[in-house]
This record gives sequence, structure tokens and C-alpha cells, in this order.
Amino acid sequence: MKFDMNLNSKPRGAFTLIELLVVIAIIAILAAMLLPALAKAKQKGQSTVCFNDLKQVGLAMLMFADEHDDMIPRGTAGNSPRWWLEFMPYVPEGGTEKDYRNIRIFKCPSYPIPKNTPNKKQVVTYVVNAWDFNSTRDMNGYEQLGLSKLTAFTQPADSAYLLDNENETWRPIVTGFRDPQTALNDVWRPSHLPYDSSGRRLSNDRRIAAERHSSGSNILYLDSHVGYRDAKQIKTDLFRQKKP
Repeated sequence: MKFDMNLNSKPRGAFTLIELLVVIAIIAILAAMLLPALAKAKQKGQSTVCFNDLKQVGLAMLMFADEHDDMIPRGTAGNSPRWWLEFMPYVPEGGTEKDYRNIRIFKCPSYPIPKNTPNKKQVVTYVVNAWDFNSTRDMNGYEQLGLSKLTAFTQPADSAYLLDNENETWRPIVTGFRDPQTALNDVWRPSHLPYDSSGRRLSNDRRIAAERHSSGSNILYLDSHVGYRDAKQIKTDLFRQKKP
């Protein structure tokens, strides 16, 4: 075996400026192609986490109902029992009597936490179905406070219980025990929907997220299964399956 021991041989030349620019351009193009895919994968992962968290909340809902004569908490105004407080003993993470801030499943990972949030904590990121109706022809409805029986819903598999809440700057957020702003964390009239009946996006009073997961919301139904629905398809039929 022969080795070239010629000490006078010239070393291989360094990259030229043009070659370096070409390499940098290729890297930039690849990054531009990969970043959207990575962002989409992250969004999908967060949506999946939210989906699975709602399943755990659904189990907590059923366990609460089993121990409370088939009753579940609905509205969040006045002295109504808040669902996140009532379900604390039934979720895997537990939580103390007056502090639910450490319960991860009450927070959707896709929720954009506002900069002015105390301690940067968004505690509850879901709104509850508090919609009730005087009759089958009543299209406006009113707020159901207190508890409701699960058996009062004729089609629990088609009736929403929890949905992703809106995240506009004017939306109140639940940040502490008995936060007075929780009165706005339920849904009980058409203006709380993402879109009106003509497909126009609502703004001033909207409580359900229009674009949390892609173009819609994850939904926990009253039979405890979880699904996804495009925001434009979130209509009164999700809330008015209750017997008048």
C-alpha cells in the first residue's frame, strides 16, 4: 500500500463566496418548506391534546352525575355551581378545594395566553352549554342556572356540553377562585355563536372560538364523547335538544 507523502502538494481550496451563497439559499428554501409543515404538526398535536383532555372532563362529568342523581352543572352566572369546581374531585390531577389552577385539562394548549393575564395563567378555556328554551319554537332561549338532569336531553350524543371559548382581547378569562368574570363563560343565546344563521361572523358577544383548531372547535358532548365541528356549523341544534 502506497501513501502520498508529497509535502509540497497544495491543500484543497476553500469554498468560494458563490458556493456559500448557493448553500445558504438551499438551506433557506428547505427551511421555508419545512416550517409550515412543522407549525401544522404542532397545531395538530395541540388539538389532539385538547381532544383527549375533554375526554377526561367527560368522564368527570359522568362520575359527578352518577353521584348527584344524574345532575350536571350548567350556567356560570350568579351562585350557579361552576363545572370546573364541581369536577375537581373527579379528574386525574385532583386539585385542592379552592385552587384549580394546576389542573391542566381545563386549559386548551392552543389557547393564546394574553400578555396581561395575571401570572400568565389561563385557567379555564371552555364555555359550557347553559342554553334552555321555553318551547320548541323558541329560537332565542334563556340562561339555565344551577343543575340539569342528563336525562332531560333527548339526544345527548348530539348535544354539546363544553366548547372552546373565544380568545379575542375583550374575552374575560378565568384566573382565580370564584372569578367574577365567569358569568360570561357559558353559552345561551344566538349571539354567543361564532356565526349567525346567514354565515356572518359575529363579534361583540361571541363566546365560542371561531378559529381555535383550524376553523372550528373541539366539543364535549353530553354522552361524554368528543368531536370536532367547523365553526360555521356550530348552530342552535347543538344546544336545543333538551325537552321543553
